[in-house]
Amino acid sequence: MRNRWVGRRAVGTWLVLGAVGLLAAVAVFDALRRAPSPVAAEEPAGAVRLTGDELPAPGLLEGTIVFSDLRECRPQELSLETLTLGPAGPSVGCNLWVPPRGGTAAVSLASALGGRGSVVGLLRLGDPPEIVGELGVVRGHPSWSDDGTRVAWCTAEDHTVVLDVEPGTRTRVDGCRPTIAPDGSVLTRPAALLTPTLLRDGEVLLGEEELLRPFPRDVQGPLDVVGFDVRADGLLAVVTVRFESGRRPSRRLQLWRGGRLEQVIQLPELSLPAGAGRLGDRVEFAPGGRAVAVAFPRSGMQMVVVDLERGEVVLGPVSQHGFAWSPDGAWLAISNAEEIRILEPGRGGPEYVLPLGAEAVAWR
Repeated sequence: MRNRWVGRRAVGTWLVLGAVGLLAAVAVFDALRRAPSPVAAEEPAGAVRLTGDELPAPGLLEGTIVFSDLRECRPQELSLETLTLGPAGPSVGCNLWVPPRGGTAAVSLASALGGRGSVVGLLRLGDPPEIVGELGVVRGHPSWSDDGTRVAWCTAEDHTVVLDVEPGTRTRVDGCRPTIAPDGSVLTRPAALLTPTLLRDGEVLLGEEELLRPFPRDVQGPLDVVGFDVRADGLLAVVTVRFESGRRPSRRLQLWRGGRLEQVIQLPELSLPAGAGRLGDRVEFAPGGRAVAVAFPRSGMQMVVVDLERGEVVLGPVSQHGFAWSPDGAWLAISNAEEIRILEPGRGGPEYVLPLGAEAVAWR
């Protein structure tokens, strides 16, 4: 009798334990079903994944595309590692200037009174981007140091201000159209047009005598420095234009190093309406220095790419609303307002297409 009771009690115990185990398994399954997947958890709130046949595979290209949305001029970031769009920032001006590194960019806020530039603010990149300060009135394009710690711009009073972002200190440099060189010096040119002079930290680096060397000596006409950039190894790219009576202007890319002229490349002369700026107002070495992009300063205007080894134009003229070199210098992103094309200059048509309407583009 006692053995039968013990047997029944054992069976009851196993039934209770089985029921408890089943309930626990159901609870675990429900928790797993409700928990977000690991992929979704890694993406920021509001992230959108791009899809399409012409997109690069996730992670094939390095870095992040930062752009200003064409419709509302809201800054936004696209991760090329995951092909996901982060949340958009505030609706501001469409012009956007982003350093290769660092967490702060510059963005236009409004047009300045009298048309002498635009009011530019500091934008903290993140999820989402947000305005954190103001530079003041900027003429032309600000220039960032590679590490994003300094930014320089031409003021309405026709001189350059250099801001050290973290301490907030400002210094003044003579000239306009600043470019912060990799060695920390600041290249400018005099604010007045038709001034064949390039300055470094306010002192003459190249004057008219040097810059006239690539042009015929038997032809008279004023010379002007249009734009410039400098490579990490000290190679200096200067776009100059010579105005000759009865002829179209002659525009040339001069390459200098240590006071010696190394190479001269003829550039096309593109005619645009007055006020559109000039080809060469924006000059930008590709990282690695194998090519140089030469462009008009405003969106919707044309650009060309010069291969330094071949000594010739290998892309363009092509219309663009913004362009940016990849961090390794192998690829070029060009916005035509409706989409961003990513290509290898000199190797045929576009390789990839991002379905993003962008007014300004950076790649970091």
